[in-house]
Amino acid sequence: MSTLMYAALTTRREESHPGTSTTSSAPGIRTYADAFAALVPAEVLTLHALIISFTTNTENATTKITSIAVLQWSFYALAALSMILYVTSRLQNGKWDRLDYVRMLIPPLSFVGWTMIQKATAFDALKVDISESSRTVISLFTGVLLGVLASSLSFRADQKNPAISN
Repeated sequence: MSTLMYAALTTRREESHPGTSTTSSAPGIRTYADAFAALVPAEVLTLHALIISFTTNTENATTKITSIAVLQWSFYALAALSMILYVTSRLQNGKWDRLDYVRMLIPPLSFVGWTMIQKATAFDALKVDISESSRTVISLFTGVLLGVLASSLSFRADQKNPAISN
């Protein structure tokens, strides 16, 4: 989906009358869509894929990082970019509330999870001392928890009175 979509869905839910954004008011879809959008920060995942193609080399089914420093700072820059995309989208519409401080952390944490669960990613450039099985299990649990959090925050946005700001 998209970090920008996640921010837009949150805005639409907050603009709707309480309890109607999943049915009769915009965006008119259930909160799982928000969770899906938050958990798949497509903009940074796409950039990550392009960066990987320029910072690694695959030979005999083995991928080797060829530009470790570039990949390291790219990891942090992509995580920051996902936050910037969310914040910019929300502020562009003049919308921001205290729960947005939590919401803006979901896309970068999702990005970290995606890079942890896959092989040959920017996470590998960080040289974190963690086993592959631990890395996978941590990212799986993190994904579930972030999904529950994103859905819960979407429900809160759905219940928010548009006339009241936090």
